[in-house]
Amino acid sequence: MLFKSTLVTIVVACLSVVAVQAHSSIEYPCPRYANFKGCPAPPKGKQSSTPATKRFKVKAGQTISTKYNIGASHGGGHCQWALSYDNGKNWVVIHTVMRNCLKGAQFGANVKIPVKIPSSAPGGKAILQWYWNNAIGNRELYSNCIDIDVQGKNGGKLSGVQPLIANYGRKSYHIPEFPGAKDKDGSDAFKKRRKITITVPKRK
Repeated sequence: MLFKSTLVTIVVACLSVVAVQAHSSIEYPCPRYANFKGCPAPPKGKQSSTPATKRFKVKAGQTISTKYNIGASHGGGHCQWALSYDNGKNWVVIHTVMRNCLKGAQFGANVKIPVKIPSSAPGGKAILQWYWNNAIGNRELYSNCIDIDVQGKNGGKLSGVQPLIANYGRKSYHIPEFPGAKDKDGSDAFKKRRKITITVPKRK
């Protein structure tokens, strides 16, 4: 999946639930190839880059009560949610929570965060991706993908900013640990996320 950060172009895959579940993971809607109760079993031999056969249906303008399975909350951190209509080539951020995302969540807890699909979101098959840069601990990026079917207008445009990809390898933007309120947390880089407009062609 292609992203353009304020520094370099970085390829980021939809990480598997197994890779992030020891820390925290989206549990609802079902992320790609999850083993959570009520989620469809992954097809044999498929990778996390393969879209799910069953998509979560959502209406443009609807707010999804996303739910997270907490392994460790690492002092909270920054979360972004973004939409892609071209299988991950281009992304538009639709929601951001700075510093306090998952903060204080205990092991085994189920945390809910409302995420609104923009009313201007075109209809069609899309991917909703969640990114989390933790405040405390190893400097990493956690992520899940949800395959969705947006019920919206036929064709159109969606504008916003591109996700900031941080702490994902040596070439990505680096955010140090920020346990204190006055610690540098990369917020300046989030404010400089590049603007983007994607166009979704009309379906015939």
